[in-house]
Amino acid sequence: MNTQLKVCFFSNECLEQLKKEQYSLQDIKILTELGHRVTIATSFDEIPLGCDLYFSWWASGSILPLIKARLSRKPIIVVAGGNEAVLYQDSLTGTPLGYLAAPWYKKLATRLTLRFADKILIVSQFMDKNVKALGAKDPLLVPNSVDIHLFCPGSAKRQFVTSIFNLDEDVVRIKRGEIFIRAIPQVLKHFPDTRFLIIGRKGNAFERMAGLASELGITSSLDFLGNIENSQVAQWMQSSLAYVQISDTETFGVAIAEAMSCATPVVVSRRGAIPDLVGDCGIYVEDHNVPDSVAEGICKAITLSINGDLVLGLKLRDRIQQHFSFEARKMKVEILIRTLTKTPE
Repeated sequence: MNTQLKVCFFSNECLEQLKKEQYSLQDIKILTELGHRVTIATSFDEIPLGCDLYFSWWASGSILPLIKARLSRKPIIVVAGGNEAVLYQDSLTGTPLGYLAAPWYKKLATRLTLRFADKILIVSQFMDKNVKALGAKDPLLVPNSVDIHLFCPGSAKRQFVTSIFNLDEDVVRIKRGEIFIRAIPQVLKHFPDTRFLIIGRKGNAFERMAGLASELGITSSLDFLGNIENSQVAQWMQSSLAYVQISDTETFGVAIAEAMSCATPVVVSRRGAIPDLVGDCGIYVEDHNVPDSVAEGICKAITLSINGDLVLGLKLRDRIQQHFSFEARKMKVEILIRTLTKTPE
């Protein structure tokens, strides 16, 4: 019988945003399904003292529950899942980003957290050398997961080429959102009836991106869906001819994994953790900074979808089932919690 623990789950995102983050929701669900009493906190004042375990997302913000964990003399697990723990420079401009672009106090918080947390989890092998360089000792690889029962092949007609990114300038830059939009006219030359879809918050780059679509003459072919709940993403993945994510860096790539689990061909860059996730199942673009190269990859994916390449679909889904399922992450987290809290099976 599992021992019930009092666990604080922390993220410095606001509660509304947290509810939209699949990676946070996966771990709250894991902790709950393991039978623990979970308290969710998003600020220092909300973090209770005296928990049996603290479980926190993001390296810099985790300095807050680290303080409470040390005062309580209880262990803390930190998921260093973002670019703030990555020594990253833009491949095109050389601009320092991630940890390198953070203010000094966030850099300090990140280093203190990585050094003094009881266990650092990384979500991809790509992150290993980065967090070690910033002070983490023996980080544990526990990849993010996909709900393979929700994200599964569907019966809907596949008609969209989909990408997911918030329309904020910094996100558009990293995700190469403008390159994606500029690739669309080239694809339409070969597949004129194709519809394109961008899912994500309409932030400070929305007007510029909508203006670019108008300038390129593709407004009738491109829809900006806005922000949606993660549970609704599956239906769009199931309705997609291809999913495109040509990011300049990724620490994992949850949306790519969700598309793969739906047997949807993925068009991706060879940057960050994406090759770790996709393996030999994806359609890699030769140069993710060049619209023509991206368009070529999209055309290849559309052709495969139209021809009903079942072998590829099975290969995509099988990779997620074998390596990135919710059950696999849950098992690793359970073993780690038992080890840290010295609780029996």
